Amino acid sequence: MHITPLPAGFGVSIDGLDLRRADPAVTEQLRAALLEHGLLVIRDQSLTPQEQVAATRLFGSLETFPTMRGQIDGMPEIFRVASRPEDGHVEVGRYWHSDGSFREDPTPISFWYSVARSEQGGDTLFTDLQRAWSELEPEIQQEFAGLNTAHRNGVVHPLMLRHPMTGVPALYLNLGLTAGVLGHSPQHSQALMQAVERHYSRPGATYRHQWLAGDVVVADNLHVAHKATPISPGQRRILNRTTVRADGVVWGAAA
Repeated sequence: MHITPLPAGFGVSIDGLDLRRADPAVTEQLRAALLEHGLLVIRDQSLTPQEQVAATRLFGSLETFPTMRGQIDGMPEIFRVASRPEDGHVEVGRYWHSDGSFREDPTPISFWYSVARSEQGGDTLFTDLQRAWSELEPEIQQEFAGLNTAHRNGVVHPLMLRHPMTGVPALYLNLGLTAGVLGHSPQHSQALMQAVERHYSRPGATYRHQWLAGDVVVADNLHVAHKATPISPGQRRILNRTTVRADGVVWGAAA
């Protein structure tokens, strides 16, 4: 197994690995790499839905989802996103967010497996939330450190969220589901969220993943955020997503 840093300055690419055969030593390496780098890109996998669930369990216990159109019968652990409604959920997450931020205890880890790739469109963007925080001006950090944001369902999170394992601060904001910043007017909240969105997207701060069939991407949602890009229903793209529960996550030890 070879681990190579991605050019974006966060995340790593992993080669020479078959997730179906990950032994305890490899599992510890994967956990440590995710905790340190925030994002794992693993190409050339061949996973059935059951094998994806098993591979995700290397990082902890899984969340489950209701059965809906386009989802896999008997596999509540898999949330299928797609370009066509008959294949899964469409028009999902086209804004900067971390999965499960609407929960009181946010979803710590997401795992995507590419079932069908599109010829055009449908890339996923990632940005480093810890670097986003560290690259803020000190006076802005001071302002943001005392702020809390409220999701539309009432769940509140600090704008500066410390990682539960490392304590490293991150600029944590869901641009699609956040109703506003507590203690601020709607206008000020909107202006602040727009500023965060621009900061997430600043030049050199993002990694663009162009999906190939068999790709696996694993993200620490408390370290990185992601954003879907448009894709035409004329293209066929399917991603199977599994997520790890906050009360069941197994972190590694960062190098």
